[in-house]
Amino acid sequence: MKKVAILNFGTFLPNALETAEALNATVADMRFVKPLDEALITKLANEHDVLVTLEENAIAGGAGAGVNEFLMKKKLLKPVLNLGLPDHFIAQGTQDELHQELGLDVQGIEKSIRDYLNK
Repeated sequence: MKKVAILNFGTFLPNALETAEALNATVADMRFVKPLDEALITKLANEHDVLVTLEENAIAGGAGAGVNEFLMKKKLLKPVLNLGLPDHFIAQGTQDELHQELGLDVQGIEKSIRDYLNK
């Protein structure tokens, strides 16, 4: 199985940790979006086959996009899966309901990563 690092930005850390247990993945608590921890991203990119960014923000223009931009600037070619909110209207509901609907609960995150790895 490929070596996966989950870069968590924000409130999904418990979900990231639980998902990592199931996938034997590394979790990095990326406490800040700005400035990005470029040294940590470089280390994770060099030590893992796939990076996954996880955030409770829009994917487009979000923290994951910042990670992608940094990797490209440094010519660190690495598969990256960006998980977060879609760039369209989201119906109302509780956080738990919405996270499940958007695939950002533990089961959804694990499924997204497994699907990405099996492509």
